[in-house]
Amino acid sequence: MKKLKKLPLMLTMLGVGASAPLAEIRLTENLGVGGFIDMSTSYDDVSEEFVGGFDRFDLEFFYNYGAVSARADISAVDEGVGFVQGFVTYTIDGFAVTAGKFLSSSGFEAAKAPGLYQYSYSKNCDGTLPGGCAYGGYQHGLALSYGTDMFALYGSVVAGVWDGSNTDFKTPGFEAQLSLTPIEGVTAKVAYLYDILDEVGHDQQQLVNAWASYETGPLTVAAEYNLLMDWGANGVNGNGWLAMINYAFLEKAAVTLRYSGVVLDDGDMDTEVTFSPSYAITDNLAVLAEIKRELDAEVTSFAAEALFTF
Repeated sequence: MKKLKKLPLMLTMLGVGASAPLAEIRLTENLGVGGFIDMSTSYDDVSEEFVGGFDRFDLEFFYNYGAVSARADISAVDEGVGFVQGFVTYTIDGFAVTAGKFLSSSGFEAAKAPGLYQYSYSKNCDGTLPGGCAYGGYQHGLALSYGTDMFALYGSVVAGVWDGSNTDFKTPGFEAQLSLTPIEGVTAKVAYLYDILDEVGHDQQQLVNAWASYETGPLTVAAEYNLLMDWGANGVNGNGWLAMINYAFLEKAAVTLRYSGVVLDDGDMDTEVTFSPSYAITDNLAVLAEIKRELDAEVTSFAAEALFTF
């Protein structure tokens, strides 16, 4: 998912920038901890039921010692407590080597609530597609990267691009990404994902993900395109897309408008449009509302969310 900058939560909700952790607590000189508590309620006009309460609690531990850094995330939901990711990175002269379980480089939208501009995920990652998400997930593997102020290169070998529980490298997956920051405020990334789904190597799944964003003052605009190939290892191809505008105003308030859709060559187009205002009560507490219209299914849903970070 989108790799974001470390800024206060108010800027996160306004869409100016975000990261996890948004506020890091220093335990020692080299060890820090951050995280968030996410709560929400939602309603749609099909089930006509309100669903809500506690969504997720995350603890994120960070270690830095010279050229070596490490991170480990633990998440708690109603179903229990689980390990999200954990990895070690060695960096020198712009080169970085990462080993462990880490997040895919693909996708504009963030994987966790503090990095999202609205409550829901786009059609590229809301469960519409078989497998649930076009983007890669948390992956066991090894990654290499090199970056400058103008561009960055990234490549990884992982046990499974879309299956975070896979630790068997008999059927590996691969990612490669080029990132460009040609002028201030502009970011563009193109990634290629390839996964072998069986030991014979006959079943494969591929994705080309490209997105670009522009930030200037209170305005952020972004667009994304996904080319899906051999999806689900059954020869199905498809397309996914996203367009988003976020505008911050009155210092602590912002509004987001998003349009996204997916279509597979054996199915109908599935699109949605989302409107989401947000307000930062403090640097650590923000609230937002969302109205989403599923255009082809003719379903409208509503949501409200409170997000506390530390």
